Amino acid sequence: MPVPPSRLAAFAIALPIYRVFDYEVEAGDPLRPGTRYRLPFGSGTRTGVLLDPAPDSEVDPDKIRPAGPRLDDRPVLDEHMLALARWLAEYYLQPLGEVIFLCLPLRLHRTESPPADRVKRWRLVGEDPAAIEALARRSPRQYEICCALASGGMTAADLKALNPNWHAAVRALERRGLVAWAWDEPGTIELPAFSAPTLSAQQTGILDSLGPRLGGFGVHLLDGITGSGKTEIYLHLIRETLDAGQQVIYLVPEIGLTDQLIERVRERFGDCFELSHSGLTESRRYRAWDRFRRGERRIMLGTRSSLFAQCNNLGLIVIDEEHDSSYRQEDGVRYHARDVAIKRAQMLDIPVLLGSATPSTETLRNCARDNWYTYRLDQRPTRYPPPALQLVDLRHGRIDFGIAGAVFERIDTHLEQGGQVLIYLNRRGFAPVVMCHECGWQAVCANCDSRLTLHQSVGSLLCHHCGYADRVPEACPQCGNPEIRHYGVGTEQLEQGLVERYPQIPILRIDRDVIASREALQSRLEQLRTGDPCILIGTQMIAKGHDYPAITLSVVLDADQALFSAAYRAPERLAQTLFQVAGRAGRGDRPGEALVQSRFPGHPLLRALVERDYRDVVGDLLHEREQLGFPPYARVTMFRADAPALDAALACLQSIREILARTPGIEALTLIGPMPALMTRRIGRYRAQLCLLAPAYASLREVLARAMPEIAELSAARDTNWIVDVDAQDL
Repeated sequence: MPVPPSRLAAFAIALPIYRVFDYEVEAGDPLRPGTRYRLPFGSGTRTGVLLDPAPDSEVDPDKIRPAGPRLDDRPVLDEHMLALARWLAEYYLQPLGEVIFLCLPLRLHRTESPPADRVKRWRLVGEDPAAIEALARRSPRQYEICCALASGGMTAADLKALNPNWHAAVRALERRGLVAWAWDEPGTIELPAFSAPTLSAQQTGILDSLGPRLGGFGVHLLDGITGSGKTEIYLHLIRETLDAGQQVIYLVPEIGLTDQLIERVRERFGDCFELSHSGLTESRRYRAWDRFRRGERRIMLGTRSSLFAQCNNLGLIVIDEEHDSSYRQEDGVRYHARDVAIKRAQMLDIPVLLGSATPSTETLRNCARDNWYTYRLDQRPTRYPPPALQLVDLRHGRIDFGIAGAVFERIDTHLEQGGQVLIYLNRRGFAPVVMCHECGWQAVCANCDSRLTLHQSVGSLLCHHCGYADRVPEACPQCGNPEIRHYGVGTEQLEQGLVERYPQIPILRIDRDVIASREALQSRLEQLRTGDPCILIGTQMIAKGHDYPAITLSVVLDADQALFSAAYRAPERLAQTLFQVAGRAGRGDRPGEALVQSRFPGHPLLRALVERDYRDVVGDLLHEREQLGFPPYARVTMFRADAPALDAALACLQSIREILARTPGIEALTLIGPMPALMTRRIGRYRAQLCLLAPAYASLREVLARAMPEIAELSAARDTNWIVDVDAQDL
């Protein structure tokens, strides 16, 4: 039998190397780019995505292997998504194979066909009210489920929300013949009718200004103070986009903080949206991706990875809290979701809407460019504006578990008046320092250049970088002194102190040590919904995304950490944090108050934050950055290496520096390093960095384009890894 002819095709495979792979494909195959194949690779198989059906291959034809079976009836990545992936890989200097698979849900990374999108739905069978009523006394759990099913079918997710232990009850109802399930085939969900709330004059004016500019690409910054109604403008524009028959991607920094937002979206748009975030199962995330791709759901609401949701008629991208650092992916494929979203909008000729009360310095500077527009919301729809920051001097007076006496007086007053109090402390654990007062010994991590934090609740010393744990010593391991002391205050110690001081007031602590899931977070926040007096304490998790009108006092316990940081972005991040935390207060029918504790109340930055608004402070920071030649007035690319020994990491970067140094055009750039990273040892490996600084984007890209092919072929020492970080956030 004659062997059928074959053709060459180039495939992307999820590997951290800068190349694609050529395989033979049978002549009868349609060779549609964006389609997955099962490919022989080494001694096993891998999933590959077809990129180019006719590559100019430089591989020896005798070494090219035949591709395995095609896994998809139609491409899983369309032409636009393939183009976006190629741009991302080129701009951020990331391996194309890894970028391609970044655009796909994990379910499609496997060498198998995608599952059918079917969901079981349980319904009541027939009409037997007497049998159901009999269950009210005999089996209340079964009766509750029957009552819920009387209004329509329910999926497993619906039943779990009703009763976490629903399985046994439903099986019993099935045996009784009262309930049965069937496959619920997906379909398009219609938008419900909804009467939108009345907008303020400012909101109406902004929508009127936006309207004529939404016909094509444009970047629109909604710069609104906390509580000014930015979300309502998002929802209005989303509705207009859906009414025009298009779809929307709505990005938020952390899905765990957005239950209020999810409720508003569901109230406004019914079930025509999908959620996607890392807390969902692979199957659930694939189903969300697939339904959005098919057009069965019109809105994709989620974290940064939701940006890669695919559809045929995307009409708007919304990025809430655009300044948030969580939009920056810091491991694996490195990219910034905000910037990739802007590029995707440009490629599709659609608008992108950014929103923040504290916009990033990059965004504020970019607003001077063509196709960038700014809209200012500086009024709250409630009676009171955001509270002004007030400094509390820690140099005088008594301090108990990190709180000054003057702050306790204000807490007492607000609680007595029926208000709720928010206390921000960005430090987990009981105490950040454990040491011997006699010889100076400190508890440090065995794997990292960091101190261990005392976690009294588990009786351990923990590293917040690598998870290393050690017991609390009974005596100093260096000099034998039996008095080991702890210094500083973390959220655990703060909670204990507040419980003792306010035994009748609920104390709600929110940090990673006590919150393991979105459900756990929401159950803890339920007390806030009641409006009764309570104290909420926590870390970054409480600094954003909350809208509880009963909070009347916001307190920042330790603003001094950022004042003397080596990171040039520290002042910007401090300003964003303080204004965001302050903005949680006074959103209801009572005025708010915001206090900031410091031992350096005369520091120029703190004085500026108290006396001026965010825009003025950031204007000064931008002027300083311009004078220093720092971003956003320069472009930064960092090469980072890690190895079991520091010398190996430095040697790897030195080789990269030598390649860069002989690249044409390098004379217009500045090379800094290689040098040890600020935290040199982390998770048992030594880290170093090499900084490439350029005043202009074009010159930097030109040098990198010439140098990267040689750098990509660099053979590093054994166990030495290197990565490239374009538009790095820190020097």
